[in-house]
Amino acid sequence: MADLPDRTLKTAGAAGLLLGLLGLPLVGTAAAIGLVLFFVCAVYTHLRAGDYSPQLGLALGFLGLAVATLALGLPSTLDGA
Repeated sequence: MADLPDRTLKTAGAAGLLLGLLGLPLVGTAAAIGLVLFFVCAVYTHLRAGDYSPQLGLALGFLGLAVATLALGLPSTLDGA
């Protein structure tokens, strides 16, 4: 039950990105920012705990995807605002 907020935040981020693809670019950008912050905190937590397991690699991979999503979506958000 402890990971319920974790799953909820990731699900909300994914839903926000989907809404961004469906025509709400500001929602998609906000979701991408939230996911970048979430995965930065996840990587920090792994490093702080000395956990260099494959889970750290997953967190780094998803952080990269979130950053790429934000970088690619931000220009269209700024043009449409």
